[in-house]
Amino acid sequence: MQGTSEQLAAWVARLQWDDIPQHVRKAARLHILDVVGVMLAARPSEVVNAAARAMAQTDPGSQARALGFDSTLSLGGAAFVNGVMASVLEFDDTHIESFVHSTIAPFSAAAALCQASHLAGPLLMQAVIVGSELGCRLGLVSPSRLHSAGIHPSAIMGTFGAVYALATLRGLPAAQIVSAIGHSASMCGGLMASWEDGASTKTLHVGMAAGQAVRAVALAAEGISGPVSAFDGRYGWFRTHLQKTPPEEFRFSKATAALGQDWEMLNVASKPYPSAFTIHPYVDAVLALKAAHGMDASHITEIRCEVAQSSIATLCEPVAEKLRPRTTWHGRISLQHSLAEAFIIGKMDKNAYSPEALHDPHINALADKVSYRVAQKPVDAKKSGAHVTIFLDDGNSMQHVIDSVRGTRDNPISEADYFDKFRSNAEGVIAPALVEQTIDSLMRLDELPDVAPVFDRLAG
Repeated sequence: MQGTSEQLAAWVARLQWDDIPQHVRKAARLHILDVVGVMLAARPSEVVNAAARAMAQTDPGSQARALGFDSTLSLGGAAFVNGVMASVLEFDDTHIESFVHSTIAPFSAAAALCQASHLAGPLLMQAVIVGSELGCRLGLVSPSRLHSAGIHPSAIMGTFGAVYALATLRGLPAAQIVSAIGHSASMCGGLMASWEDGASTKTLHVGMAAGQAVRAVALAAEGISGPVSAFDGRYGWFRTHLQKTPPEEFRFSKATAALGQDWEMLNVASKPYPSAFTIHPYVDAVLALKAAHGMDASHITEIRCEVAQSSIATLCEPVAEKLRPRTTWHGRISLQHSLAEAFIIGKMDKNAYSPEALHDPHINALADKVSYRVAQKPVDAKKSGAHVTIFLDDGNSMQHVIDSVRGTRDNPISEADYFDKFRSNAEGVIAPALVEQTIDSLMRLDELPDVAPVFDRLAG
């Protein structure tokens, strides 16, 4: 009987464009539009430009360009910069149940190759669909265990997803895809130490995933063998990295069941705010209460949040770190700061979590009033809702409950929402006419014989 890696590789190798349903293609177009907009928003940031300078030293070449850059790099270097650009603002979409940011690593690697090789839109879309789908499914093997073990899910599943995306573009046979996965399983780490001090390494994880995938696929294409049991073997990735998990609890069937029939990538949600997605429904609740009651921050005595036990360690604690985030990235995973900034500023767009906001005395004072307790009712991992109560100094209180985070099937966002987010992210980065031209091109991606012109004109 074939193992998990062999089954997934066989599916990737035999999948044809015509096998992908129209509604899955439509979702992929929107996911790609979303990530391109997020990358444009991040293009001016110093971390992205520093990453590009570093790659010019370590991965120079003339093979490829990162999105929005004129200078060339190796394919792996361009994929790395793309990944950093896609993830640094924490504004990219997320598969809710697995916590995997499933689109960005496959897209970061695939876009670099497609732009450099003038590949067609349907091929890029198929690569992203395959990479995102399998990244989500592998994330479901043990969805609640990675964070508790100090491992960033997107760094790992992103690597695997990017391998499948590149294997699709290169037309690798199943045996070589298995080897590429075997190589990549030895490369990825995803250490969550940055969660402690706000260091920038976390913002590089998706870049590392995309760059590692380029190398893993190239090694496999040259005939270098990799282990077939990289997922489910006794020394496979899951058993070695999640050693406290009983072997029988790994749900490897989630990765392979009904492939091509049930599409997990349809459960990927776009982010309305540039922060950890589990914070979003709390922000929505706070903004809804402010809009409905017109309250002033000076009259608030407490903002009480009911939080899933599994989220407290990453969103709410240690309390001192969350109340005064050290860096913009640190702020993006702080429930306390996020709710305070959202209430005071009234919005959370690409400019949120600035150094000025982190040190704003009004925001800090309100953050001190944000409290949390373990949710009294179980939180559905597929919905990730929120329950918020605001208490006022006159003794009154009001509450707001959100059952499902925005972007899920139970609380969907519209195509127009995707367009508005793209426009907001691209504003000030590319010309207004080019914004509309890019939206039009990406929404017709499956009609384009060459995607390079779409990405080339974003440089500069």
